[in-house]
Amino acid sequence: MALFSSNFLDFWSEAKASLQLAIPLMLIQLSEGAVNFVDTLMMGGLGTAALAAGGLGATAFWMLLSLCTGLLEMTGAIAAEAHGAEDHYRVSRINVQGLWLSFGVSMPIMVLIWHLDTVFRLWGQQPAIVDGATGYLHAIVWGLPAALGLFVFKETLTALSRPGLVMGLMGLGIPLNIGLNHGLIYGKWGLPALGLAGIGWASTVVFWLSFGMAVLLLTVYPSLRRLRLLRRWWRCDRNILSEIIHLGIPLCIDYGTEYGALTAAALLMGLWSTELLAAHRIVMTTTELLLMFSWGFAYAAAMRTGHKIGAGAPQAARRVAYANLLMNLVLVVLLAIPLWILPQTIAGFYLDVTLPENAETVRMAATLFKVGVVFQIAQGIRLISAGTLQGLKDTHLLATVDVLAHWGIGLGLGYVVGHVLGWQGVGLWWCLALGQLVAAIALTRRFQQLIAGAVSQTPSSRL
Repeated sequence: MALFSSNFLDFWSEAKASLQLAIPLMLIQLSEGAVNFVDTLMMGGLGTAALAAGGLGATAFWMLLSLCTGLLEMTGAIAAEAHGAEDHYRVSRINVQGLWLSFGVSMPIMVLIWHLDTVFRLWGQQPAIVDGATGYLHAIVWGLPAALGLFVFKETLTALSRPGLVMGLMGLGIPLNIGLNHGLIYGKWGLPALGLAGIGWASTVVFWLSFGMAVLLLTVYPSLRRLRLLRRWWRCDRNILSEIIHLGIPLCIDYGTEYGALTAAALLMGLWSTELLAAHRIVMTTTELLLMFSWGFAYAAAMRTGHKIGAGAPQAARRVAYANLLMNLVLVVLLAIPLWILPQTIAGFYLDVTLPENAETVRMAATLFKVGVVFQIAQGIRLISAGTLQGLKDTHLLATVDVLAHWGIGLGLGYVVGHVLGWQGVGLWWCLALGQLVAAIALTRRFQQLIAGAVSQTPSSRL
């Protein structure tokens, strides 16, 4: 009984510690996801066709943005190591090299985004959908460098336990984005009426204003100025730059695999019908927003697992993994309940359900939400397992499993079931959910094996 009580108290203590770390990380993730969510809501106000076109463009843009952030994500981990060693000069050099890399990688990606209309046409998308998506992309593309620069600031400041600046800027950016969307879509307050393209321009303005404010505060605000994160910004450090790239490439591949598959799934939906593409966008946007909570737990699992392994306490690392898995599982199940019982109500946030022309899209979205529940739960488990593996510095299998899950099962099998067998959107979504479930099982089993091996090699006094 005493042993059970001790184990329970240890588990409860770890759960509280992880939750304290996860909550602010959730708020940051929610702020990042809110821009995409707000944009999708405003697209829905323009009708099913605009939602389908804007959804296709937004899916492509955020996929490529995530690909770039994967390459930059290790900036935070490297900066955290330098901060732990009290090497403040190195922290600033890492931040500067991350900024240069963010601007450098954005240039070819911007060229690619500008010419995505050719890709859309090759995939057989309807001309009206391509034109709408292209107008949106030609506007939001100019905000890519600022979005990536702001991401680097977030990584560095989080490594310094100072994420408040970026979190505050993102929070302020949400109402600004809503106001600019409304003004630029409909031509309010003397602004031009740009329709769907106005949503892209609103995001671009918000990205640059947030990045500019971050630079200003880092150079003017006393407590932030002392960090000297922009010192010698003109100097290149090849060693640091190479380290960021080398460690970031596996994550870049992993993110590119996931979001690339989701982009291809959207293109398949567009082949079947405009209404199905719009319904897919509604369900995917909703599940992605709700999964921001899981991302918070995943980051907490990665950081605390790394701490415990570094301290030579693998048994404590096992508690970290299971505590975050359990808390996240409870949360994703609770968040999935509205998707199951109120799918049409949620679809009504995006489209006017009273209009006859939206009826088919709402019906399809309600059907896909049922499958989305399974997708969301499986994805939540996969994220925690992936975060734990990052803490264990085991990312190669992560990338391999995700390639097979997203492209082999999710998209490959989804094409057969959806296109060849004729199940279309429902068949594709079931295969996407199955891919997430297989990945969740494989990655969970992998971290269990790694931790068990570490426990067996660790003296009992250090467990």
